[in-house]
Amino acid sequence: MKTTTLLKSSLWITYATFITRIFAFLSSLILARLLQPSDFGVVGIAYVFWSFFTLFTQDTAGAFIIYKGIENPKYVNTAYTISLIVGLVLGLGVVAIAPFVAIFFQEPILTWILIGFAFNLLLSSASYVYFAVMTRQMKYQAIANINLASSITRLLFTIGAAFLGLKYWSFLIGDSASWIVNCVLGRYYSRQKFHLCIDPEVKSEVLSFYLGSVGSSFGLYANFNIDNFTVGKLLGSTNLGFYNLAYQLTTVLSTIFSAVLNQLGMPIFAQISDDKEQEIVLIKVVTETAIFTAPIYTLIFLMIDPQVVTLVFGAKWIPICTVIPGLIFFSYFRVINSSLYSMLVAKGRPDINAKVNLQIAPIAVISFIVGAHQGGIFGVSLAVAIVLGFGWTIYWWWVACQKLSWSLKKFIYPYFFPLLLIIPGIVISLYLPLLFRPFVFITSYIIGIRIFIPQHFYLYQTRLNRLLNRLKTKLHSR
Repeated sequence: MKTTTLLKSSLWITYATFITRIFAFLSSLILARLLQPSDFGVVGIAYVFWSFFTLFTQDTAGAFIIYKGIENPKYVNTAYTISLIVGLVLGLGVVAIAPFVAIFFQEPILTWILIGFAFNLLLSSASYVYFAVMTRQMKYQAIANINLASSITRLLFTIGAAFLGLKYWSFLIGDSASWIVNCVLGRYYSRQKFHLCIDPEVKSEVLSFYLGSVGSSFGLYANFNIDNFTVGKLLGSTNLGFYNLAYQLTTVLSTIFSAVLNQLGMPIFAQISDDKEQEIVLIKVVTETAIFTAPIYTLIFLMIDPQVVTLVFGAKWIPICTVIPGLIFFSYFRVINSSLYSMLVAKGRPDINAKVNLQIAPIAVISFIVGAHQGGIFGVSLAVAIVLGFGWTIYWWWVACQKLSWSLKKFIYPYFFPLLLIIPGIVISLYLPLLFRPFVFITSYIIGIRIFIPQHFYLYQTRLNRLLNRLKTKLHSR
């Protein structure tokens, strides 16, 4: 792929994901003013189960289409049909368990909220396939337009419902409207003619990939959602409201970066056949991502304090300040791990992802429970940082490198070195007034790059000069 095409594609993906997350952030910001933490907690419990059931639809049939391509209608139609069947079965499953979930958490309203989510499962099953086809076709501009339309729809419906006093129902109404838009526009822009049929010749291959992806997704679900489940059950819906908002705020950037790495990286990685070349490309991606994301998360850590939270969300949300540092640490590792996840799926090895995620899940669950008992929501966030941040990362890369005969050292160094570079800036900045912290930290970080990794410093300097020259040329041409 040409560099200009690659750049345009990455910009469209970044724009699309940024639009989605910024509208979600605006929605959370307004709802935090209109609703109570307990309302967020009730919806947070519902989203735990929503996330569980979507692991059977997201990154499964759609990921297979990205891996296999859209040239053979047997694969496409079989994957599409299986996805719809699974979505329908899951929707009925949600309806069946909804009353028991409500009883378990002692929140009767959860029954009807989960039944509403069941309808969205079928819509999402179709939407993920449409988006996978567009990703394989690299129609990133169309994806961006759909995300913009669905995000605006979600924001308007959610905020409108909240102003009408519908409380936690606002989330469901906004989500449903958004999925309808996603499904309709996805079908239109993908231009793919699907037929409901399961070809016996390719069924086993599709199901094998599907089950491997589900196994991986199940582990990811446990690792990314059981902390919410633990907080909701052991610490109550109000504490879950605090934790849930902090989680949303700290994972905004990781969601954007992960989407870029997955949507752009997966089809590109799939086109690289040589194992050695794949290793080299992945090392470059890890290096670049780590250098850019480490200072961004550090700035978030330095700028969030009780005064800022009170100003933006109100004094009732101050407890989120104790949770945010641990979740920021976890989010950094989550971004970098996305490139490995995409590479393994592109190589047709989702089974490696599944193995690691399923093995780390029991350890994560135990750590969440211990953390909740010992330190409340702060204890849970600390467990997330240690187990899912540091521990999970080391183990995942070690297993992948063992399976693929790659050098672990080549990945670990660029992964952790930026974390060492941010330490001096953090130590200095914490003693300064809030407004001075970002400037002092960025200066310290740039100096660190210049001294310890000068090759990257000069590379970024050259890229910046080229960009400025292009802008000057365009301005002069006008």
